[in-house]
Amino acid sequence: MALCGALTILEATSYNIGELARMGPGYFPLMIGCFLVALGILVPLSPDPDEVQEELIEEQLPQPSRRERVRGMACIAAGIALFIILGSFLGFLPATFALVFVSALGDTSNSVKSAAILAIAMTVFGAVVFSWALQLQFPMLRWG
Repeated sequence: MALCGALTILEATSYNIGELARMGPGYFPLMIGCFLVALGILVPLSPDPDEVQEELIEEQLPQPSRRERVRGMACIAAGIALFIILGSFLGFLPATFALVFVSALGDTSNSVKSAAILAIAMTVFGAVVFSWALQLQFPMLRWG
């Protein structure tokens, strides 16, 4: 895998890489190649899955009920749908807040307060990264 990633990086350098704000045709293959190299290094270093499974069984971690699993899946699906709808009509900030807030409520250990705090933090982070750093052409706020 690392060799495949290294070859991808080598081939990507024959294209214009560009910069973060103006990515060239070689930028994405370069990033994928770096990701493959990292995976190729980390996978052999990871612990044996059988040992990890035995440790989890020994710890007797509580397993979520079927209702909790369905709640999680439903909240994540609803969050994605809200992002699509609100992003079209209200912009990036309300869409991101709704996505994170509703998705966080899918975890029964999250309270409404903790979900709101997480949603606010991720909305601010998303605005900084996508609007300021990457200059994404997605309106932050839109009415209508």
